[in-house]
Order: sequence, then structure tokens, then C-alpha cells
Amino acid sequence: MTVLYNQFCVIDVVTDLKTKTIVIATNFKVDPSTVNLNTVSLYDYSAGNGQLAEYDLQVKGKDICIILRDFPVHDNKYFLKITDIYDALNRKINYSYNDYIIFESEVVTDVQILSPGFRETFNQETIDIKLKIADPLAEGAYKIQVASDNAFFKVVSTIISNATAEEITSSDEMISISENTINEGVLSFKATIKYNGQLFIRARAEASEEKIGQWSQLSSFTINTISVDSMDTSFLENSLTTYDLFEDEFERVPLAIKDKANISDVTDRAFYIEFNKAIKLPEDYKTDEDGYVCLGVITGFRKGLK
Repeated sequence: MTVLYNQFCVIDVVTDLKTKTIVIATNFKVDPSTVNLNTVSLYDYSAGNGQLAEYDLQVKGKDICIILRDFPVHDNKYFLKITDIYDALNRKINYSYNDYIIFESEVVTDVQILSPGFRETFNQETIDIKLKIADPLAEGAYKIQVASDNAFFKVVSTIISNATAEEITSSDEMISISENTINEGVLSFKATIKYNGQLFIRARAEASEEKIGQWSQLSSFTINTISVDSMDTSFLENSLTTYDLFEDEFERVPLAIKDKANISDVTDRAFYIEFNKAIKLPEDYKTDEDGYVCLGVITGFRKGLK
């Protein structure tokens, strides 16, 4: 009499650079309660030493998905270790999986952001954007993302340029494009941005929908076209007229703004406010090299801006 016995095991591991995902395929439905960062461990060797990568785990039937939080390094080695997971019939995996894996990409075109410079501030809406491209694409496109956060969860606009820069479009009316050219490996265009505040930008090459390069190093910049004098500070004045915030046993005068900076005095999105009387500072307050004290962050909003 023959007894058939199927062992629970890993049958394949597939990487997807575009979705930052590693799919671990098994031969039976996985018990999700046994999948965690201890039983499925991924180490990043981009710095030369193996360090635990930052990732999330999902179980989809027979597959275990590792979703990296950061974009994986092209052709860099990662080490994957799988142990002590069980299937839906409570059978333990028959052996521990230990092996190196690589996120491969057929697109070797490298994109570098030349402009805007890191933390550059602009006092006008129209700015120059320049990308340096190593091994330019013969066909395909370059994708540029502009976001209001450095994780690119809140993408303001996605700009697509074809390989010759003859066609370039923006996904949102907030950003319009003009004067687009590509010359000697530099893609350049002017972007008119209807936004005030800090933005982040990154780019990559895409030979096709399936064949993509890795994202460039991001850059950040600030559009500051709102004059400090034109800001609506009524909310600030109203919030500072209470007697309870800053007690004055000798003179019961509400705290109010006596003077504030002009637009010419604004640097790095900071400006001074002078009050009509002294205020009490916390014991652990700190001053900068110019002797100024930071009391908090004030954000101005322009009406009609979504």
C-alpha cells in the first residue's frame, strides 16, 4: 500500500521592482497567524552589512507577499529567511528557506535631479526643472513625481515626458509645463506651480509599463509667493488675546502683535513677530545662533487652494 504525503514547502520566490514586492509562493494555503517579522525575515545588504529591511507582510492564499517600504536598490542583494510557518492544516514548513535574492531590472537608465536644488526656495511660481540622464532611453518615457510629503503618499502631480521630450504632460492643473527640451542627456522644462509651501520631487525612466528603472534621489524645494504682510493673521491675534496664557499680575493687558516682518525679511519660511509685552518662556527653551527663539510653526493657507 502506498501512502501519499505532500510536504508543505516554498516552491518559488519572485521579485517585482515596480511594486517593491517579493512574492513567496508555497504549495498549500498558508496560515496567516504564523507569518510575522520573526518567521519571514528580509535583510538589506545595500550598505555592505546585512541589516533588517523595513517591510510589511501580507498573506494571499498560498502566497506570502513582502512589500518594502523603501524602493529597493537595483541589483542589490537581499537575504531572505523563512522558518516556522505553517499551512492551513497546521503542517510546518518542511525546511527553512535561506537564500539571496535580487531585484532585477532591464532598465539601467539613471536619472538625477539637477534642478531644483535641495531645499531651494523660489519667490515665483515658474521654476526650472532639469534632469541629468545617464544612458538615455531610445523609446519609453521619464516619469517625474511632485508630492507634498517625502514618502510620496500625497502626489500633487505626475509629469510624463516621452524619450525625446517632444510630448510632456502634467496630471494636474496645479502644474503646467512649457519650454521642454532634451539635449546632451539633460531633460529640462519650465513648470508653473500653483502651490505655496514645501514640495518633494523624484524621477525615473520607464522603457515600458513592465520595464522600469529605480527612482532617483529625491530633492525638496519651496514655493513662497505669499507676502507675509498679505497673510491673514487674525487667527493668530485672536488666539493670543487671552489673559490666561501669559499671566501678568501687574498689568492686565491682552497679549497682542505689535510688529511683524516684511516680506524682504523672510528667510527659510521664518519671520519674526514682536508682541506688545514680555512673555514667559518654557524653562527648556533654546535660541538659534542669531539669538531667536522658536515659539512654534504657523502655516498660512491661501483661499481657494485645495
